[in-house]
Amino acid sequence: MINIKKIYLIFGIFLAGCSVGSKEFSYSKILIGTTVEIKVIANNEASAKESIYSAFNEIARIEDTFSVYKPYSEVSMLNKKGSEIVSDEVIRLVKKANHFSEISEGVFDITVLPVINLWKYCAKMGIKPRKQKIEDTRKLVGWQNVLIDEKNRRISFRKKGMKIDLGGIAKGYAVDRAVGVLKESGINTGMVNAGGDIRCFGKKIWKIALQNPRSKKDYITVLKVKDKSITTSGDYERYFLLDKEKISHIINPLTGHSAEKSISSTIIAENATDADALATITFVLGPEKASGFIKNLKNTEYLIIDKERRIYKSPGFSKYE
Repeated sequence: MINIKKIYLIFGIFLAGCSVGSKEFSYSKILIGTTVEIKVIANNEASAKESIYSAFNEIARIEDTFSVYKPYSEVSMLNKKGSEIVSDEVIRLVKKANHFSEISEGVFDITVLPVINLWKYCAKMGIKPRKQKIEDTRKLVGWQNVLIDEKNRRISFRKKGMKIDLGGIAKGYAVDRAVGVLKESGINTGMVNAGGDIRCFGKKIWKIALQNPRSKKDYITVLKVKDKSITTSGDYERYFLLDKEKISHIINPLTGHSAEKSISSTIIAENATDADALATITFVLGPEKASGFIKNLKNTEYLIIDKERRIYKSPGFSKYE
């Protein structure tokens, strides 16, 4: 399950509470397939830069651990062998992903990678996958078939050919870990933005303009957030082109086809890991089902735009506008 790359207009404003003499320092780097920008409030540029680059290194470490595009990552080795001893960190994130699979009744499923690979192959060949081929490949999908042996730190698959992709949650996790590193280095206020997976922390209020998914020159609304995470999934940055038709890169694991009920879904949550997964879930569910799903979650708000470009918001979303 792969999250769409997001583009945002981002700018910050200072509020009372920032230290006298403190400044905003910002650096960016290409990591995890996107531009990662980190902004911090600090008194000293040298120490700010050191903290930021420690956070970049943490994101790179997570990419090396979880990316299916890194042939020797723990996840890639697991996919290759079907059973592998992995780190406690991988086990924790797989368990977290499976939690979202359970509460979404399979709408979020890290085992959807074989179906994604099928669509990628067909897109490369310029043909649509046959219905039967999709159904046959879907037999490899099912988060319940991921076996976790915590005692021996081993993850195994029940079915040969199963593969996982934590892309729908690992980017948010990388953002959270980067924030953790910044805090550990003494940074009290800042923001990490990994291609649209955003987490703000500290006393500063950040203004974040959400891009119109059908126009890069326009935005839907401006959010004012403090100590929150924001993530958007959409169909407008990454997609397949088949017969001149744009097909969303986000695949519904329950059907094997691209999700078609939404063009974007924005989540506001306490941390980026949860926001990342929930943005994908609500995108696939569409506004009607997402409403019932999100209302059972604490401190979580959404803005969803459906195919007709109608905007739906959770009751508490407007307090951030």
